[in-house]
Amino acid sequence: MRYLVMSCSTGGGHNSAAHAVEDELIKRGHEVTFLDPYNLINNKAADKVGGAYIKLVQVAPKAFGSLYFAGEMVSKIPIMSPVYYVNGAVAYLMKKYLQKNEFDGIVMSHLYPAEMITMLKNHKIELPPTFYIATDYIPIPFTAETDIDYYCVPGEDCIEDFTSRGMPREKLIPCGIPVHERFSGRSKGVDRAVLEQLNLSSNLRHILVVGGSVGAGSIPQVTSILSGYIKRFNKKVDEGIIHSRKLHGIVICGNNDKMYKKLHSRYKEHITVLKRTDNMSDYMKSCDIVISKPGGLSSTEAAVARVPLIHISPIPGCETFNVKYFDARGMSVYVENVRKDLASAITALLKPENRAKMLASQEISINENARDDLCDFVEKITKK
Repeated sequence: MRYLVMSCSTGGGHNSAAHAVEDELIKRGHEVTFLDPYNLINNKAADKVGGAYIKLVQVAPKAFGSLYFAGEMVSKIPIMSPVYYVNGAVAYLMKKYLQKNEFDGIVMSHLYPAEMITMLKNHKIELPPTFYIATDYIPIPFTAETDIDYYCVPGEDCIEDFTSRGMPREKLIPCGIPVHERFSGRSKGVDRAVLEQLNLSSNLRHILVVGGSVGAGSIPQVTSILSGYIKRFNKKVDEGIIHSRKLHGIVICGNNDKMYKKLHSRYKEHITVLKRTDNMSDYMKSCDIVISKPGGLSSTEAAVARVPLIHISPIPGCETFNVKYFDARGMSVYVENVRKDLASAITALLKPENRAKMLASQEISINENARDDLCDFVEKITKK
């Protein structure tokens, strides 16, 4: 079977979900093409679209939030949105691409290609079965105006949020958010060989700070607080006040080069500062705690990896709901005031009983086999 998997680079989560499905379909023996549809314009168009989003959430997350909630209001008006018409320009190129390349199914993890597919359907273009992956725990604005055959949503308890926005129940498949298989397997214990590969000591307990692919969130402030916390903790270990392995911090800055340069030059002791990485799964599974903004994909990856999770600095919009979803189910702790409450949250999650309770909640609430379940469904629908 031949499948087209599409995403756009406005945040790494969309691409991560798409690549997880792409790799699983390839593993099953299918032929898969990955496409950012904006590359149909030219090779720079996709970078410009993704770059504009990254710059906005890095520099002005509140402005992004205002746009998001404006989109929520516009999406309630019974007319097609500006997003639909903007993506219509690429829909024509999509039509030509699909006429030249025959596929048995189309999977997408981003609103933009879903809008393009919707416009083709509205123009009576014949298409193979289409599948949309929701990468947040609530439908983002304008999802309901798209016309995709099936929508993969995070779980049964999210269905009401999607149907309340006008999405047909029979199209919703509550299989979960697909993440790559490499995030699974922490239950077998931390792999010492992986620690060595990452240049991490097995004699230390590691705390990971991430801000998504865009390097958003109050990472500099969190790093400062974490550095002070680790110094105090390790001193108590040396003095015999605390009986534990010492702590070490890892900060991954994603695509935020400016923040990386600032933090890398400042922190030399107790903290390792990195740019982007292709080994996020290994870092997560090697750490005792992950501190992260509540991106839908990154939060799901941490839960699948079974790592205690502290949420900070949600980008206003869907991340505000993501953090409520995780916190309400005991899958994370939300620290709203980082300066005041981060240290106590770290202390709590270093305790075995609190860690065990959170990991049990993650196991109950998150389907770590979402990738397999979605691909099973795709194969079933597209089987000739």
